[in-house]
Amino acid sequence: MAAPSVIAGVRAVKKARQIISPRAALVLTPAAVNRIKQLLSDKPEFIGLKIGVRSRGCNGLSYTIEYAKEKGKFEEEVKQDGVRVIIDQKAQLTLLGTEMDFLDSKLSSEFVFNNPNVKGTCGCGESFTV
Repeated sequence: MAAPSVIAGVRAVKKARQIISPRAALVLTPAAVNRIKQLLSDKPEFIGLKIGVRSRGCNGLSYTIEYAKEKGKFEEEVKQDGVRVIIDQKAQLTLLGTEMDFLDSKLSSEFVFNNPNVKGTCGCGESFTV
């Protein structure tokens, strides 16, 4: 049985807010780190979050986020500020150089991926093309 998932959105990057190392698989903002810590605080059976992509939506791909119990053999692991994020093997090239942020507003709270590899997004912000 798959672990419960977490909501995520996608935004096209018009201008990078920070310089991201070309070798960085994924960079987490302080807001994302804090939210991951909150999500995992009462779930000791999980080691972190697992990020992937799947075919879905009107523009081709969408992000998936699940709780991770272990790291697979060919999966990439990002350790930053005390949290672990596992990147699915199929998503590694798609996520290369991406910044993962967490936005909390009156209407929604979600993880947002500022991905320099995205060529287009749909109007609802759930799917993208690379």
